[in-house]
Amino acid sequence: MKRTASAALILLLFSFAFADVQRYSVPIDNSPQKGPKDAPVTVIEFLDFQ
Repeated sequence: MKRTASAALILLLFSFAFADVQRYSVPIDNSPQKGPKDAPVTVIEFLDFQ
């Protein structure tokens, strides 16, 4: 229980550190995707195959 509370506190403090991060709208019109189209979060992965 004590370990869970410590982890929750760390996550809470960590989230405040990134609260002012700017967010961008990225068009995903015809991009390959998985999952429902109305998902509340979209994760975009950029890959470099060099």
